[in-house]
Amino acid sequence: MRKVYKVEFSEPINGKSDYYFGSLSAIYDVFTPDQVGCKVSRLWNVGITQERPYDGKKCRISVEEVTQKQRSK
Repeated sequence: MRKVYKVEFSEPINGKSDYYFGSLSAIYDVFTPDQVGCKVSRLWNVGITQERPYDGKKCRISVEEVTQKQRSK
């Protein structure tokens, strides 16, 4: 299983509300702290898990599991 971070914005950005990222810092390659509503250090301190998402004024960030097929060598 692989984990991805789902960012759900209250107000759509560029016509979309839901975005998916492989890491918390990758979110800030696309969006500014002002757009997200906090800095990445805040998200690291919160310790986002499947049971405990981050709920902010501008967005909700949760962890989702993605199933991948195993590669054969």
